[in-house]
Amino acid sequence: MAILRKYMGEAVGWGGAFFSLAAFSLNCMGLTHGQSVEYLGMNIVGCLLLIFYGLTKKAHASYVLNTIFLLVAVIALVRAYFLQV
Repeated sequence: MAILRKYMGEAVGWGGAFFSLAAFSLNCMGLTHGQSVEYLGMNIVGCLLLIFYGLTKKAHASYVLNTIFLLVAVIALVRAYFLQV
């Protein structure tokens, strides 16, 4: 059971890395833009997974950095899609 938990934790970390890198790559290649729901959503999912991973590994710098990135992405999403006048 401990081995399964270890691999699930690693899968969460790699999943977070995938979402964050995919969002960055799509933006850099011009396939999305920095204010799109897709880009911000992928960043939010990636940050959430990486925060969880960082907490389980007690990697303070990682989860603090990803928490800040998460807040920035959520604020951008709210500003872009919910505060339009």
